[in-house]
Amino acid sequence: MKKLLITCVLFVAIVFGSIAQDSSLLWKVSGNGIEEPSYIFGTIHLICPQDYSMRDEIKNAFASVSQVYLELDFDDPQMMQKMMGMALLTNGKTAKDYLTDDEYLLLDAKFKSKIGVGMAQLQNMKPIMLLSMSYMSMLSCQPMSFETIFANMAIEQSKEVLGLETVEYQMGVFDEIPLDEQYDMIADMMRQEDKALNEFQDLVAVYKQEDIEGLLKLMEDSEWSMDDYVDAMINKRNKEWADKFDMIAKEKSTFFAVGAGHLGGKKGWLQLLKDKGYTVVPIRK
Repeated sequence: MKKLLITCVLFVAIVFGSIAQDSSLLWKVSGNGIEEPSYIFGTIHLICPQDYSMRDEIKNAFASVSQVYLELDFDDPQMMQKMMGMALLTNGKTAKDYLTDDEYLLLDAKFKSKIGVGMAQLQNMKPIMLLSMSYMSMLSCQPMSFETIFANMAIEQSKEVLGLETVEYQMGVFDEIPLDEQYDMIADMMRQEDKALNEFQDLVAVYKQEDIEGLLKLMEDSEWSMDDYVDAMINKRNKEWADKFDMIAKEKSTFFAVGAGHLGGKKGWLQLLKDKGYTVVPIRK
């Protein structure tokens, strides 16, 4: 779910002339003691069916490996139970304690009209859960998830699915962000629903361009970027994943799928692996 927040705050515009020549969502990682190559794929956590596609190179890379690592262990039968158990406020407060009366009424009206459930039923939910509901309420589709698709592909191919992080860790990342700031962001997004939806649609367009550096710029430029918490939400996790990669990929060939916002930049996962001595090359269309 953490990644839902990051996905939801990514966007601005496409600068066609600046798209990197080696831009791709799929990367092959080899060398540095790896006997068989592993692959890293950048996902988007919500996408409408009309925008979804998976090229053959991705399917072939997935089929070639021994195991699959997502951000979370999606074939853990207790994952959703754990997530829902951590989705509720535990400090004795509710959303009413963080929202103004006007903001509370705005969210109540939006949720009732879009998903048929009001704030009376949702007021004990942590902001991250409300944020995911906000975006799902804005989309004119039943969104798909790459993570669910890859988990199902793994089942079909008898591959084990594992997680780079636990639910407890990932949900805990958001606990580092003050609740009042999270609620303020949600209320502001719902006040500017058209702008938030336009940002998301732009995000999808850049994602389909497979421009990971463009995505990184949009993370920085978005009105809802939560810049003060980038280290906790992205950079720190990238470093931890790079350290875990050593052990995982040297044991078995692996297909990794994580949010595309983690791939690009000097502190991105791909650069950290290059710094460790791995050969990291894009697999283009």
